Amino acid sequence: MEKKLRVTLPKHIGEIIESDTEEFKVTKNFLFNYIFENLKNEKLIEDYDKDGEKTVVQFNLNKKNRENYYDFLEEKNIQIEANFFRRLFMKYGNFSKKKRERFIFKGIVERVEIGIEEKRNIKITFMDGKERKVEPYYIGSSELEIANYIFSYDLDSEKFKNYRLNNIKSVYVTREKFKEREKTFIEKVKNNFDPFLSEGKKIKVKLSETGQKMFRDLKVNRPKVIKKDKDIYELQCSEEKAKRYFTYFLDEVEILEPLVLREWFKEKYKKAVEVYN
Repeated sequence: MEKKLRVTLPKHIGEIIESDTEEFKVTKNFLFNYIFENLKNEKLIEDYDKDGEKTVVQFNLNKKNRENYYDFLEEKNIQIEANFFRRLFMKYGNFSKKKRERFIFKGIVERVEIGIEEKRNIKITFMDGKERKVEPYYIGSSELEIANYIFSYDLDSEKFKNYRLNNIKSVYVTREKFKEREKTFIEKVKNNFDPFLSEGKKIKVKLSETGQKMFRDLKVNRPKVIKKDKDIYELQCSEEKAKRYFTYFLDEVEILEPLVLREWFKEKYKKAVEVYN
């Protein structure tokens, strides 16, 4: 028999849940059931701003969660179901974004961690159906990043790569053992994790006064300064990171080195001019 539930939540918690269903590619019904299944025995949040803006969510308990549901309510002395679920979903919504992602992808994280601990190759299947075989080394995120990445050596492309956790559908741990390669590099990456793998890579840029202020203010994905001479900055930064970070600067930055990156920005600006002409 179907069990429908209707829960009133603080508006910001509802917005978090809405955003997570899109980013983690799950349905609301799956997310609510998953939260109940995995957090129902945890200590729950008591505080609640009753005067703040609210939103209402509805969902159906799945078959697994319906089993022994009323026994659970009796055991926990839960008199008002909606209040229990409100506190439950608030607990989830108050996790950091990184923690919520690791929670939703817990099964994948656990299998990757087995591969890391036992030094065994893993096969990754992505949401788009593509597959890669990798040596897993670390699961991390940068200080200000809100996403998790698997740092690995990709055996197909023979390169170190980071793969975004929420793009992964499944992980299979093989029996194949691997011997850790480039230990010094790996430790540096783990100690100062960068999703764009900037360790050992450099670029040189010239920043206007406004560009220098933007560089101070824009902290997410900001490259590490190696050396500065007036308005010339030498930065620890991969090309992919530079493309992501400095695109916002428009004419407040000039890419000096490497030339291939300079040409990339030059072509991008050319195409932008064509769009506006």
